[in-house]
Amino acid sequence: MRNNVLGKISEKFIEEKDLYLLLGDLGVFQSREAIKIDNYRCINYGIMEQSMIGFASGISQAGQYPIVYSITPFIIERCFEQLKLDFGYNDCNGLIITAGGSFDYNKLGPTHFCPNDISLIFKTNCRNIFLPWNKYDAEKFTEKILQEKCYAYLRLSSEEICNEDMPKDFAHLKKYSDKITIGIGPDSLLIAKHFKFELNYSISNFNEETVRNLKKLLQEGLHIELIAGFNLDFLLNLLNNHEESYLSSGSLKLIYSITSKFDTAEEKITHLLSNLISNSISFK
Repeated sequence: MRNNVLGKISEKFIEEKDLYLLLGDLGVFQSREAIKIDNYRCINYGIMEQSMIGFASGISQAGQYPIVYSITPFIIERCFEQLKLDFGYNDCNGLIITAGGSFDYNKLGPTHFCPNDISLIFKTNCRNIFLPWNKYDAEKFTEKILQEKCYAYLRLSSEEICNEDMPKDFAHLKKYSDKITIGIGPDSLLIAKHFKFELNYSISNFNEETVRNLKKLLQEGLHIELIAGFNLDFLLNLLNNHEESYLSSGSLKLIYSITSKFDTAEEKITHLLSNLISNSISFK
């Protein structure tokens, strides 16, 4: 995924002079073409992630479009205050790209665990969250984001789920029974396979339209099960809105990873399952 995304950004560097790529000492080799095109706009900022986010927001305020790339916990957890204030509070636009979400870097220990990134980035007023299941999705989403130039989060995973194995996109849901199971992001497939669940649909682009569609189905009485390899606590308040759902009889079950009880010695699936949370909401 990383090669495809950074390759796409490098292609855009030629014609789109408002793009700036800031690297947190990651992806430098994959971005070598962008550096050749314009090393003023492609900068290896090193391991000063908080400063990098502040610098990126200044680029946005100046009318340019910053793209920031680093490892997930370093750019989301370490820089939460800068993302909240510099981007969210000031309505800045920019693309935050991370690698190593949840437990992709399990062998490097707890400093590299980050199952709370989606919950945190959502709290910074980011409403365009992309969770590609494979490199083709990743490239397509990059193209879409660079066209819209909004405040967006692109979470690159170590899992590569081919289109044939990927459940149908939730956005294309038309007919359904009274219960469906939806996987959010590619790690959900690992969890579903472990429990021998069938994922009926997948979510790879989480935005306000996704929330509206979920609310609509709950109001119609559907029983929905959402599975993710990261913290879904932010969904509880979004979907448990009694003013909008008082006529419904649907229910929502959230199954998600929130942290790990282990360190480096365990497999990724063990980390995902070690502290799995299950929350249920009934709408009556």
